[in-house]
Amino acid sequence: MIQLSMIDANDFLQTATLDDVVYKLHYSWNSYAGQWTVGVRDAQGNDIIRSIAIAPNFPLFMQHHREANVPRGELMAVVVDAGKADNQTIGRDDFINGRFSMVYIPEVELNALRTENQ
Repeated sequence: MIQLSMIDANDFLQTATLDDVVYKLHYSWNSYAGQWTVGVRDAQGNDIIRSIAIAPNFPLFMQHHREANVPRGELMAVVVDAGKADNQTIGRDDFINGRFSMVYIPEVELNALRTENQ
């Protein structure tokens, strides 16, 4: 599992190598909706997926794996402290204050988990 760094900004690009491929992740805070979204671009900046709503503990790429060039692993916003109230919503500062962590689970780790659960 790879923990991805987040910055204190409403809109930013992060370059990340996921399963040996370079991608640009576009994070955006929508103050009207009160939620984060993420988009995936290739290394040249071409859109692959746009504006996936980030939900806690949910595999964000799950519905997109049939599409070309989508990272083969899973991107998730993981609850860091499950004992705190309201772990069903992610606030503007929750990646910075440590309530949530953005992680990528590489394809090889996902396959190992699937094999264990069969």
